[in-house]
Amino acid sequence: MKNKDLIMQKNAEIMQRMSDALQNNDVEAATSALQEMQTSVMEGIEAEFEQYKDVSDMAVLQTRGLRALTSEETEWYQKFIGAVKDGSKQAITDLTTAMPVTIIDRVIEDMRKEHPLLNAINIQDAAGAVKLVMNAVQMASKLGSWGAVGSAITTELSGQIKSVDVTAAKYTAYFIIPKDFVKFNFTFAPAWVDQYIRIILSESTAFGLERTVLLGDGDKQFAGMTMDISTKSNNKYSAKTAVAITNFDEDYTNVIATLAKDSNGDDRTVPEVLLVVNPTDYIKKIRRIQNTVVFGTGVFDLINNSYPTRVVQSSMLTEGQAVVGIARNYFAAINGGTSGIIEFDDSAQFLDDNRVYTTRVYGYGQPIDNTSFAVLDISGVEAPALPVKVKGTVKTKEQA
Repeated sequence: MKNKDLIMQKNAEIMQRMSDALQNNDVEAATSALQEMQTSVMEGIEAEFEQYKDVSDMAVLQTRGLRALTSEETEWYQKFIGAVKDGSKQAITDLTTAMPVTIIDRVIEDMRKEHPLLNAINIQDAAGAVKLVMNAVQMASKLGSWGAVGSAITTELSGQIKSVDVTAAKYTAYFIIPKDFVKFNFTFAPAWVDQYIRIILSESTAFGLERTVLLGDGDKQFAGMTMDISTKSNNKYSAKTAVAITNFDEDYTNVIATLAKDSNGDDRTVPEVLLVVNPTDYIKKIRRIQNTVVFGTGVFDLINNSYPTRVVQSSMLTEGQAVVGIARNYFAAINGGTSGIIEFDDSAQFLDDNRVYTTRVYGYGQPIDNTSFAVLDISGVEAPALPVKVKGTVKTKEQA
């Protein structure tokens, strides 16, 4: 059985199809992709369970993606297994104990490990908190002064601190348990159920998070990197105007230079930027630009040569669209807490021969200020041509 790498590769392909379907408002295709992803994960874990079900050495099982559960997690999974095996909505309704927060913690950890964009930003587990404090702008120059403490300084400082409601956005993650999955014997070790639940929740939630981190308009979802967060209209932010660039030299650094001043006009250091691009643009353009062959000299990364850049791919962006910014300046918090109660979902009747369950994750995220990220139009950027060295001259057809 080829384990997690192949599963994750296939999931990435499925998520790309899901993203394309959502961009085209094709609900049926998106639903089909979701079901395919979850079935793929289930089949992979089922095969591994059959191979390793008699193994009791946790060190061996951990190499297969399992983990040692806490007593609270084990108890919760045993109740969940019993409710699923019962098969009735009432059994799930009676499972009023929320999913332990340690499972949500691990889901966040898994997401960050498998999704470079989510690993790059400042994402935190709110651990049941309702509000968190976020610095609105760079505050190094405002945190102290010589002389008497006056009310004006206190007022200035308080105006630069924002209290973020980390329950402002609700994300519902669906996970499917095919009815014939019961034949797989739901009395197996809770650690295997944990692996399935974590992969599904991690991938489903990561998909939703990536989308809102990049494109969210702030209305019951995150405010994305592509949004102008200076003003709201009808409770929504509008998208920033993309800056068209034709090269990753002067055009690129001119945009990065705008990030070096916060929304108050104060200077800040930008040691590195995050560049998010569509996977197709990465293959056709970015990778070639990062591996430019200069004849007689060697291979050069022309993007990092212009400015230190961490490149990540996201299918949430369309071809020609890119985002560049200061990764640490995107603040996000996820609140599992009591929202981790599993529910039987009656609305998803479009999924045949499956039982559909949901859990809700609350949170909020936004750039700390409006100048931390810029949107790029890279459709006019051309990848460098490969150099060709001609040896000798062909004069006739026979010589050729």
